[in-house]
Amino acid sequence: MRPQDRPPRIWPIIVATALAFAILMALGTWQVQRLHWKEDLLAKLATNAAAEPISLAEVEQAAASGRDPEFMRVRFKASYRHDGWKKMISTFDGGQGWTILTPAASLDGYAVIVDRGRLPGQRLENFDKPEGEQDLLGVIRAHNKGQGMFDPNNDPATNQWYWWDVPAMIGSSGLPAGLKTSPFVVQLLPGSVTAEFPRPEEPRSDLSNNHLGYAITWFGLALTLLGVAGFYIHDIRKQRAANLKR
Repeated sequence: MRPQDRPPRIWPIIVATALAFAILMALGTWQVQRLHWKEDLLAKLATNAAAEPISLAEVEQAAASGRDPEFMRVRFKASYRHDGWKKMISTFDGGQGWTILTPAASLDGYAVIVDRGRLPGQRLENFDKPEGEQDLLGVIRAHNKGQGMFDPNNDPATNQWYWWDVPAMIGSSGLPAGLKTSPFVVQLLPGSVTAEFPRPEEPRSDLSNNHLGYAITWFGLALTLLGVAGFYIHDIRKQRAANLKR
């Protein structure tokens, strides 16, 4: 029998299969761990959103103690600084729209950016700007992902904002320097204001939870690998048995 006609050796196939199987199982296990972490995080966010509103000072204390303040309900009295309002490109009812962000000075000494909601593009220069002391009810949003790969640069000078840069927004707000800066954005809750525009939206988490699907994929590939390798080894052994009978 010519060497090129001999069936391949089995042990290299077994070693390669074992290594690939271990890698696929490790990836699946990692996704299961990520699934448990994500479910725990989402549960904490749901708990924050269901709790009674707290003050900005209590939010700061919670964050300092290591708690995630995302979606904590907050209530405070503040005055808007409408000359420092900002627009962020967005959508409204499927069309072009804007998210309106207005700096506010709280009565307990905080400078905070308030996400007042969205409005259609044609209403950009015609929306409600309440004066005087306001009773604001919203949730805390961290918005700390930074600039995305395809996001243009923000231009505070022309009031063009494409991504969340809270320190820059506070810096260009015109609020008094003596206020304590909040690193978080307060997103107003639907029903907390009576104005038609801007219209607050129901806060939604941008956290996806696809880890179960990923885990199933990796474990499925591991099982498929075992099946394919098993059939291949079985075929090699059949070839060898046939050669011995010649």
